[in-house]
Amino acid sequence: VTRFKGLGEMDPEQLRETTMHRDTRRLVQLTIDARDKTDQMMDMLLAKKRSKDRRDWLESKGNLAEV
Repeated sequence: VTRFKGLGEMDPEQLRETTMHRDTRRLVQLTIDARDKTDQMMDMLLAKKRSKDRRDWLESKGNLAEV
């Protein structure tokens, strides 16, 4: 299993196969109902200045993840 943080980490062949090739790419449109709540959650998960909030959230909710 390989994980990329962003498209810039892929080499051109991987990018072509996963993102550009019509037969192998998968596009999913998302619709967000609770926009404010979603914005707050994304900020907490991604903002560099909110690492303490992220840690607290992971410690309290991490056991709910299904892997």
